[in-house]
Amino acid sequence: MLGRHAERYPTRSVGIRMKDLTARLQHVLPFLEGWSQFFDVSDDGSSTHLEELTTMGKYSGIKQAQLAGMVLRTRYDHLVDPDVIVSIFSCSCSRVFATAQNFAIGFFGRSGLADVRHVVIPDHAPERGGDTLTPVKACLRYRQDALAGRTASYDIADKFKSVYLSETATRLQSVYDHQFTVSDLWTMQELCAFEMLATGQDSPWCGIFTDREWEQFAYARDLLHYYRTGPGTPYSAVMGFLYLNATREVLELGPERAGKLFFSFAHDGDIVPLIGTLGLFPETDHLPHTHMPESRSWKLSSVVPMGGRIVLERVRHGSQIGVRILVNDGVVVMPGCESETTPAGICPLSKFVAIVDEKGKQIGNFEDVCGLDDKVGRRPSFLTHNWDHGPGVVHLS
Repeated sequence: MLGRHAERYPTRSVGIRMKDLTARLQHVLPFLEGWSQFFDVSDDGSSTHLEELTTMGKYSGIKQAQLAGMVLRTRYDHLVDPDVIVSIFSCSCSRVFATAQNFAIGFFGRSGLADVRHVVIPDHAPERGGDTLTPVKACLRYRQDALAGRTASYDIADKFKSVYLSETATRLQSVYDHQFTVSDLWTMQELCAFEMLATGQDSPWCGIFTDREWEQFAYARDLLHYYRTGPGTPYSAVMGFLYLNATREVLELGPERAGKLFFSFAHDGDIVPLIGTLGLFPETDHLPHTHMPESRSWKLSSVVPMGGRIVLERVRHGSQIGVRILVNDGVVVMPGCESETTPAGICPLSKFVAIVDEKGKQIGNFEDVCGLDDKVGRRPSFLTHNWDHGPGVVHLS
């Protein structure tokens, strides 16, 4: 399993932007007179909430992570061996670390944590190269390429924001007698979403916008992730192949040699490339920024919501060994991996391995595509590493 962290507060930069906006709109929006900010942030940007998991209400990230563990324990209880220490992997970001810890509580129970090894892999460690859970931070060319890398996705999403929010600004000017900017309106939509996550209650920010504007907000997020780490950037495939190939190795080795359970946690930007490399939720053409298509397969809410996960299972059907892929608990088929000899949704292991190997030849090496020194790590080694550490937290350097 590769899972995203659970529900969180806004990031620091977004939280500061929200605080600035609400201060400027105090005399524009009537409901702000009795509205309280749902996170703390001081003038220097310090906060005990921003960046972290939400803690209360029905969208509590802490509770969600524990529930996810409980759900998967029910599904995979037969794979738990009380005599085997299970490794859980996460990057070092505090909200991802906390998600992994709370997932472990749900899966193993607090008394079972004594049999868990939590391996923490630093988010950004240049010397690790491809031996990472966060390829988006390790791929240098991706981070430097202004035309096809990380920053280009924000430019594309901003173009669509201007398309729909300019019309919203005109509509709201007649309501509030105020000229809202595109940035103001985008932040207001974010306030709605994050206030609901943080409090579990309805937010007054939500009612400002129409249903159509909320659909367009969702599409703007789809665009951002499609071009940031999805099929819209040429770096996506090589970043996603890192974890896919490491998983192929585990599935091919089998439970006797590799182990039975592998749980990893990272960010949405590190999971989206894996989805794209597998060829899931494909689009015939790249998503446009001039308008919102009425139908599309690529939807962030389906691909990698907060707490989202992708699971690859090694399964037996009669005498055959196969691979089944679940995205947010729904079975999806890897294109080209269907078979008449296995049930729908199950790809023969040999076919899966052949497809992944062929993808590797087409995609190229991570260190070459990303412009890394050949002395750094080439692939995620932690899944199949023979750990000599006992239970507890292990921080890698």
